[in-house]
Amino acid sequence: MTGFQEKHQLKEHIIEIIVDCLTSGKSLPTEKELVEKLGVSRSGLRELLIGFEESGIFVTTQGKGREVRLPDVSYSITGGWSILLRARPETLFELLNVRYTLEKGFLPSVIESLTLEDLQIMRDLVDRMLAKAKSNEVFTEEDQLFHRMMYSRINNIVLDQLLKAFWDLFEQMNHLQRSDNLLKAAELHQQLYQAIFTKNKEEAEKLLELQFEDVSRRMKILLNNELSSHSLKKT
Repeated sequence: MTGFQEKHQLKEHIIEIIVDCLTSGKSLPTEKELVEKLGVSRSGLRELLIGFEESGIFVTTQGKGREVRLPDVSYSITGGWSILLRARPETLFELLNVRYTLEKGFLPSVIESLTLEDLQIMRDLVDRMLAKAKSNEVFTEEDQLFHRMMYSRINNIVLDQLLKAFWDLFEQMNHLQRSDNLLKAAELHQQLYQAIFTKNKEEAEKLLELQFEDVSRRMKILLNNELSSHSLKKT
């Protein structure tokens, strides 16, 4: 058996152990236990483990060693795309379009899946948005919690991670966090909540579209300001 085949076989054995940990809730065996179980050198084992760690399968915690976790695509998106957004800010529009398509596509499932307790939490968040808007305060945290609560019962890990990544990226664009009409933005959330509560799918879709149009408009203003500022620096 060649060295490549041995390495591939070892990797498959480790994957089997990872799958077992994820399905059973067990902790990952220690390096010593893995060396003994797999009959491999510690250096060869560590080389493979580092590769899994970089992909987000493992997280190293002081005092606990390596722990298995579900990969989170939001880390890779926010890490690399935050750099891309600085070089190509218009990419933010592409991300917004993807986010809107996802949220709109899952909206019918949202309306059927939310519980009365979920709806009460969303109502409380709307009340907080309205109160802050009347005091001329931004409500970024409540806005994010509202939208994440909407999709919390879908039980789609990829959707949840993608929405989290989008919010993390949008939060980096500080100027986007403030609407020029906070009260109108809060009232849009109130109307969206009411449409979801009454299971009015068509009205909910229309209000969701209005929310995204508002964000897109603010993004265009921000992008134009940045382009103007960049041009002035060159002159």
